[in-house]
Amino acid sequence: MKFLNAAREKISIPLVITAVIVAVVMMVGNHLMLDQIHEEAVRQANRQQENSMMAFWELMNRRGRNFHIENGRMILGDYYTLNGANELTDKIFCTTGSRATIFMGDTRVATNVLKEDGTRAIGTKLTGPAYDAIFKEGIRYRGEANILGAPYFTAYDPVRDLSGKVIGALFVGVKQSEYLARYDRINVKIGAINGALAAVFLLCVIILGLNRKRAENDIKRQLNFQQQLMDTIPSPIFSKDAQGRYNMCNKAFQSYVGLSSEQLLGRSVFDLWEPELARKYHEMDQAIIDAPGIQIYESQVTYADGSVHDAIFHKAAVRDDNGVAQGLVGVILDITERKAVEQESRHIEAQKHHSRMIESLMIQLNHDLNTPLTPLFALIPMIRAKVSDPGLERMLEICQQCVNQIQGLAGKALDLVRISSSRPRLIPVSLCAAVEGALSELAPALAQRGVICCNAIAADLQVLGSAEQLTLLFKNLLSNAARYAANNGKVIISAELKDEEVEVSVQDDGVGLDHEQLSQVFDEFYKADPARHDLNTQGLGLAICRRIVANHEGRLWATSPGAGRGTTMFFTLKQVGHQPPAIDEDELSQENNPESDQT
Repeated sequence: MKFLNAAREKISIPLVITAVIVAVVMMVGNHLMLDQIHEEAVRQANRQQENSMMAFWELMNRRGRNFHIENGRMILGDYYTLNGANELTDKIFCTTGSRATIFMGDTRVATNVLKEDGTRAIGTKLTGPAYDAIFKEGIRYRGEANILGAPYFTAYDPVRDLSGKVIGALFVGVKQSEYLARYDRINVKIGAINGALAAVFLLCVIILGLNRKRAENDIKRQLNFQQQLMDTIPSPIFSKDAQGRYNMCNKAFQSYVGLSSEQLLGRSVFDLWEPELARKYHEMDQAIIDAPGIQIYESQVTYADGSVHDAIFHKAAVRDDNGVAQGLVGVILDITERKAVEQESRHIEAQKHHSRMIESLMIQLNHDLNTPLTPLFALIPMIRAKVSDPGLERMLEICQQCVNQIQGLAGKALDLVRISSSRPRLIPVSLCAAVEGALSELAPALAQRGVICCNAIAADLQVLGSAEQLTLLFKNLLSNAARYAANNGKVIISAELKDEEVEVSVQDDGVGLDHEQLSQVFDEFYKADPARHDLNTQGLGLAICRRIVANHEGRLWATSPGAGRGTTMFFTLKQVGHQPPAIDEDELSQENNPESDQT
């Protein structure tokens, strides 16, 4: 007690005041830094929900665009039922980390939001401000919301039917406690550590005021801790004095500049960068010194390794009690990856818009071509029935073939555009049934040339595919085989299991192909006849086949022993039970791996 009294008498009041001010400044500085980190975490959470909602709509658009309620169930497109479609919400959670929900009306019909007992919250209701925004005002909702008793960062979008009526909603969000758990742990630890260190520092100043060396060591330890704390932050952090000289930075800032702290401290922007860039930085610094508040602006920065990064600068002036600026602090947030994602998203959206525009154009073109062709189909046979001149009869026959060619070309081109615009949803499909569906439509054409088709595919063999596209695939292959098979010839369709794939073959005994034709046979508008004037074919059938097989992530190729010895078309599909891996949408525009030199 006597020691404490003696120490108290010898310690000057200015020293105690200085100690208190230093402790408070340290705590406030760390508090401001944590506030900045917390605000950025909240912004990141909101951006995550925006990106998750974009991904959710993208997932929905792949399955259709027409939302409607039928027999008490929400339907997407022609047949996809959203009630219980938890695989969609789970996919959003796997890819973005956000919880997701599909509402029919205000009721959850598919979700991965869990109740207290661990089960999915199917059947629970939407309440609160999100309900008012979606169902009363018909607008989207972004912000915080209480879901089953837990606060979330959320994004809600209304779901409308074709009439524009709101019939449901889509939700993505993350629990605030889960998203901010790491920050909260850091905040508690840093707050506890700084509080303890501040108390220890004050106690040491009071008790050991005569020992200046020990007090200096305590301050040094605190500054080292603060430096280590900043060094763990991946974003470049720096501070400058009132003259614009660097007086503090973390390791991320040193990496950005390419200089050590010893080389940086005490230097200004004019010592580090080219005059024009240095002048720009100095003007921005002076603006924040002259005016209160936080300065935020976006710019491109060149790192020491020569790489150019997009970044957002956050700067604030450090002022004394009289409001006089003593310097500034700044944080550089690297947003290069975010920019790249946004640019890629815009690129994908532009590609989709282009595909939709092409498809719309082809639909209109198909309609506009069929309109004048319809009366020609009716009139030409009537005229031919009244003509007895063989020469005139031949000209009318050529006209009929040209009309057929125009109609066929328009239809084939529309098929090619439609199957190229988006990848189908792959489900278990009976391969034998797809063949039989194609054979039933081509029976007259096959019978006309006396061609016999043998379907040797097992009735119980299933593949992952689109029944509609597989039937179109076999129609084009069989139509091609029927056209070039020998009169009274034979076409054999078979399938063989190979590892995780099914290898399908369509073999005819017709004219065959040489090596040059094999390398071009799947090209658009290629015709195998040397004259290329066959009015009964459009040259798009095998190109359509190639795109369908690409949509199924398989391979397509042709083999032939030579001219007059027949041709075999091969392609591969995935077996049921072997889900194909996810691929980038751009890969759909690349060619599949054939076994011969074809494109």
